[in-house]
Amino acid sequence: MTRTAAFRWAPEAMRRRDLLCAASLVLAGASRAVAQPGAAGVPLVAVLVSTGVHPLDYLRQGLRAQGWREGEGVNFAFRSADGNPRDLSGLARHLASLRPAVLFCAGPAALDAAVHATSSVPIVALDLETDPVRSGLVRSLEHPRTNVTGLFLDQRAITAKWCELLRQAVPKARKLNLLWEASTGPWQLAAAKDAARAQRFDVDILVVRDDSEFEQELTDGMKRSPDALMLLSSPLVRARSKAIAEFCVRQRLPAISPFAEFTRAGGLMSYGPDVRDFYLRTASFVHRILKGARAGDLPILLPTQFELVLNPGAAAALNLELTPALRAAANEVIQ
Repeated sequence: MTRTAAFRWAPEAMRRRDLLCAASLVLAGASRAVAQPGAAGVPLVAVLVSTGVHPLDYLRQGLRAQGWREGEGVNFAFRSADGNPRDLSGLARHLASLRPAVLFCAGPAALDAAVHATSSVPIVALDLETDPVRSGLVRSLEHPRTNVTGLFLDQRAITAKWCELLRQAVPKARKLNLLWEASTGPWQLAAAKDAARAQRFDVDILVVRDDSEFEQELTDGMKRSPDALMLLSSPLVRARSKAIAEFCVRQRLPAISPFAEFTRAGGLMSYGPDVRDFYLRTASFVHRILKGARAGDLPILLPTQFELVLNPGAAAALNLELTPALRAAANEVIQ
């Protein structure tokens, strides 16, 4: 299969994405008007993402559950970099110029762009890849004391679990490729390298910088004859779950992902968040700020409950046996 064919969007998905983004831009234009001095005073929630439109959908759902009615109690301005993190800085500056009540960011690249764009607008982040304290985003988990709060992950704990699960599923594996999307920053990668060494893996890093580089980097990585692949978390990696799973099936490559979409598309296993639930939970931060809370006073949330999804069909195709203990620990076993 050619590079273009392997990683292209389905036409239906393209049309849906374009229509939704167009609708969001129209909405952003309307929101821009109400954010001006002398307008009706409806608070504006700005939303910045690396790719896709689902964060806006989920945030709307979460705020509706908190009693907010769009167009009356709250409006939205939405911008997506559509898989090109280099565009985020300009998008963040534009959103900050609208003087929103809250700037919601999905992913580390969007968050980095936002904190460089404003130190006064409250920022709520859903960031699965950054260490918020070691990166300097906040002073502490309990008392952020900056304009940033939201939901993050314990990088050392979750990467250690990925390596442990991969070792259980592929006990003889030695060479491990780590797929790292560079805009996520160094924190998750450093934790994953330490965890892999603890499980006696020899590690090679596959680096992608935007949506166009995935297949080439994965293909080049196969020249090193890896025994397994670990997908580090990233909004772009999640968006490419199906294509990466298909690549692993073609290459007969055992792999673990943070995202269940990967396993449901034919990959071996995944361990990570219910992303929709995490987005809905971050809506509570936005709700509290809209009610008058300061971002720096809202403790960072570090969830500890994740979903293990296994694909026995993929395991059989790879001549692997998923142990009874591994199956018993799974939240979902693909039939």
